[in-house]
Amino acid sequence: MTKENSFKKELINLFNTIGIQEGQDIYTTGNISKFARARIPKEQILKNINGALRSSIGRNGTIFSPAASMNLCNTSVPFDLKDTPSHEMGPLAEYLRKQTNTLRSFHPFWSVCGNGLNAEILNNVTRHSYGIFSPWSYFLELDVMQVNFGLHPSKAVTLIHHIETTIGVPYRYTKEFIHPVIRANKIVNEPFYMSVIYSGAGVEKRKKLNEHYFEAMDSSGLIHHAKHKTGVDIWAFKMKDFYNTVKPFFISDIYNYLEHEPTIRPYQD
Repeated sequence: MTKENSFKKELINLFNTIGIQEGQDIYTTGNISKFARARIPKEQILKNINGALRSSIGRNGTIFSPAASMNLCNTSVPFDLKDTPSHEMGPLAEYLRKQTNTLRSFHPFWSVCGNGLNAEILNNVTRHSYGIFSPWSYFLELDVMQVNFGLHPSKAVTLIHHIETTIGVPYRYTKEFIHPVIRANKIVNEPFYMSVIYSGAGVEKRKKLNEHYFEAMDSSGLIHHAKHKTGVDIWAFKMKDFYNTVKPFFISDIYNYLEHEPTIRPYQD
């Protein structure tokens, strides 16, 4: 058996261990740099991760991944749905973005890619990066499983901002951005929306970020972990479980995501 085939088989076994099953929709993110220790070419590593995920979820599953290009925010650089690369999302996200038949949500700053049976949801999303009818809203409906490579989910769980947006935390507001995009080979300026934090309000995120949420999930057995022999940790959890775990925290304390309550409240009369 070649190194490449052995690597793929190892991943399939690990994915089974963390609960990835046939027909599952997954969202992948994280850092795969330690996979280089497998001593196979980078392109083969990416190909085999994708192949192992496909083998695990089968024809009825979907792979979603981040395709954000936040570097375009507050610039005049046009967003091209097909050709604008993701920015700082990692090589796996960029590899998945470039796959044949991959679809991408139309947002110049926070887009998501998908390949598989349910990827078509990305063709019918709002102009807001988060909230109702955003990709994150659909992920909850589809019971998507998030899979994190090499980076604990507490450090990479964008879903928390969807929750902040839908619950209406007072330290965030919806901002309109008029940004150039390419439509039918022409550059046009269109409005898009993001939930942003009030500047100058002394808003400080928790130094330990989302750790309190994942401690609660771990104690309930809702997060699964495996480790590849290269040293890459892999975590998996259902986005819906994360949502249901986080909800009581915000009901009890709407500022629970912050290190302390804002010192200045521009949203207050």
